[in-house]
Amino acid sequence: MGYANEEITEVAGYRLTKKIGSGGMGNVYKAYNASLNRTAAVKILHEESFAERFKNEAYIQSSINHPNITMLYEYAKCNNKLCIVMEYVEGETLSDILYRKGKLSNSETENILRQIVSALAYLHKKEIIHRDIKPQNFKITADGTVKMLDFGIAKHKYSPKLTQLGFVVGTIEYLAPEQFEQKEELKSDIWSLSVMLYELLTGFMPFDATNPVVMRAKIVKGSFTNPQLLVPVISNKMATIIERGLKVNPASRISAAEIEKILNDNRFNGGETKLNKLPFKLPSNKNMAIIASAIVVLLLIIFLKEKTPDIPINKPQTETQTETTTSGINQDKVSINVPGITNAVLITPDNKVLTLPYTIKGKEGDKFKFTIKADGYEEKKIEVEISPRRNSYDYNLDKIKN
Repeated sequence: MGYANEEITEVAGYRLTKKIGSGGMGNVYKAYNASLNRTAAVKILHEESFAERFKNEAYIQSSINHPNITMLYEYAKCNNKLCIVMEYVEGETLSDILYRKGKLSNSETENILRQIVSALAYLHKKEIIHRDIKPQNFKITADGTVKMLDFGIAKHKYSPKLTQLGFVVGTIEYLAPEQFEQKEELKSDIWSLSVMLYELLTGFMPFDATNPVVMRAKIVKGSFTNPQLLVPVISNKMATIIERGLKVNPASRISAAEIEKILNDNRFNGGETKLNKLPFKLPSNKNMAIIASAIVVLLLIIFLKEKTPDIPINKPQTETQTETTTSGINQDKVSINVPGITNAVLITPDNKVLTLPYTIKGKEGDKFKFTIKADGYEEKKIEVEISPRRNSYDYNLDKIKN
């Protein structure tokens, strides 16, 4: 069984049946309570140093009751390990849907956005910041209901100070500029939501780089390509929400309540924006193809100029940035890293040792298996599949227990 290492088979009447995920704080299992005839997800803390953060997650989730947010059932202790029992959501993550489809239509995205914004407006009224809005943290059920997951780094105004000075929590591609200075606020979630909205509609990230320092510089500057140049059919409604959500200054950024108003404003339905003038002049249909082609050529030139070491294994890996090899095959680049551990290395299948962070290249769909090792930590076996929608993978290692 998947829970053998936990030495726990049941939590609060829920029998663990299958390991379904793991994160920085603990492992997550599918479980079943026969007396209640209810399936649940059980998260078990495996790193004692995260106990306060784990308690904070349970505290915040226990105060939440919204149809688009997973519900907390129990907070318990089993075999001296803290456990959270929560609603089990049967469905596909938004990241999996995006990977399968490449991008979503206006109508699909708007339906998803309405539900997420409803959840965010609810959280923000309670002064709760989720701090990790990204496709992986949303599941879509068979009937189209969106469920927000993972409150592991969420923050309430009464939450204790859990992050050390100088450390940034969250996923870098979705971080708002102020989060790099540890000055997150409610509208930081809106920035992350707008990044995700851009990704859903175009299949690309608004801010992209293989180097995290370059990535941060792009985010702080707040300059991005008009999504309607990448996908001309994107509605003015969606384009307006993206633009107003990606304002560098949080005071100028749109709120969840304001997004709801735009979504319900019929003045957008004719295709022309009357509420607010779009921040960029849209080209005529006659010039659209020329402009789009020019952008593709420019991006290709930039990618070709980037110098990234080739990984010394048979099949390279991929993500967001694409470059064309002399053989004519498109290749993408992705960075692998273990933040906070300076002595971590990557071991290839042929036992080559590579210092992390390390950038590899390959074509979309390529899969690679590696082992990450570091002194004082359990080694981790990973498999990475190249996708044009990400440019980096960060991993956590568990400390070796004495």
